[in-house]
Formats: sequence, C-alpha cells, structure tokens
Amino acid sequence: MPHVHTVKRRSKRTKSVVPVSLRIAGNEASHLAHTLDVSNHGVKLGGCRCEMKVGDKIEIRYRHKQAQFRVAWVISHKSSVERQIGAECLEPEKQVWGAPLPQQADEYEEKSARD
Repeated sequence: MPHVHTVKRRSKRTKSVVPVSLRIAGNEASHLAHTLDVSNHGVKLGGCRCEMKVGDKIEIRYRHKQAQFRVAWVISHKSSVERQIGAECLEPEKQVWGAPLPQQADEYEEKSARD
C-alpha cells in the first residue's frame, strides 16, 4: 500500500497552457512543447517528444524570454510518444512567464511505495 504524506512547494502553481520551445543543454536542436501549469520556481510541460532524463538542464523559451531549468521528473505513457516533464527553474528572477506569479507556498500529497 502506498504511503502518503503532505509536502510543501515553494510557490503555488498556476494553470496555464501556452506554447514553448526548449533545448537540452549541449544540444542545439529546438523542440516544441506546451505548459500545463507554471510557478515562479518551476513548470509542468506536456507534449514533449524529445528524449530527456531527470537532472538534464534545459532552456525554455516563451515569447522573447528564456530561462534555465533542471528536469525533476519525466512521465512517459506507453500509448504515446509524448511525455510530461516537471522542471525546476534555475533562474526564477527572470520571470520567464511574464508578470510575477503568487508567492504563497502550496501543499500537495506525495505518494511513495512502502518498504
């Protein structure tokens, strides 16, 4: 049975679906994706078709702004080539999404398998 505990995020997520381009560090190829939700400290991306792994550094560009992120998690579905990516913003001061987003902390439930 999975163990559930409550964890705090540094900032609240805001639902936002916008097109972005991304590049994996060390690779000049640009890939298209879209946001699912954003915060000052991270992003959840959908529609990613490129190969990446946890820990990869990526550059995300939205409109004329860009910032560096680190991949925190990757979800692949057997029935699709598209992946969902969670990434932590390494340059939150750049406010890549435009206006500053809410700063309050956010709680969520994290499930983990019991040992």
